[in-house]
Amino acid sequence: MENKVKVGKIVNTFGIKGELKVKAMTDFPDERFAKGAHVFLQYHGETLSFEIDSHRVHKGFDMISFVDMRDINLVEKYKGLMLYANKEDITLEDDEIWASDLIDCEVYDKGVLIGTVSDFYNQGVQDLLVVNHNGKDIMIPYVDAFIKNKDVENKRIDVELIEGFINED
Repeated sequence: MENKVKVGKIVNTFGIKGELKVKAMTDFPDERFAKGAHVFLQYHGETLSFEIDSHRVHKGFDMISFVDMRDINLVEKYKGLMLYANKEDITLEDDEIWASDLIDCEVYDKGVLIGTVSDFYNQGVQDLLVVNHNGKDIMIPYVDAFIKNKDVENKRIDVELIEGFINED
């Protein structure tokens, strides 16, 4: 999905009137899921666009419905799919970057290449870089204590890990 950014995952349906239970993957769910906003999803290799009809928060999840999709039978097939938004619809501050831009960055610990970023998780409390290190995934908290420099243009991230952080067994 070129020029799109993940904003949530549809985890289930809710009720019979087409409402979807979404785990948000954005810092601004009120904007991303606002009435009239557009979201996209991949369904059987096809990119589908939907306009948000309603949004509310219930027990820590964002509950949304799509325009003209107010029936569980119309939306049930989308359970488990990711929701995306257009990158150009979202304005970043000068010091902000897209998490997707970190994918494929080489990660160096004290100048030594340890691997490549394969994924990025927003865990709520703190974000995590998933780094492929010798065929194994290691998760590095995306906090100043570990991340010392990031240069997404040159696809390089410098970290400073504590001794024993990477298990070489």
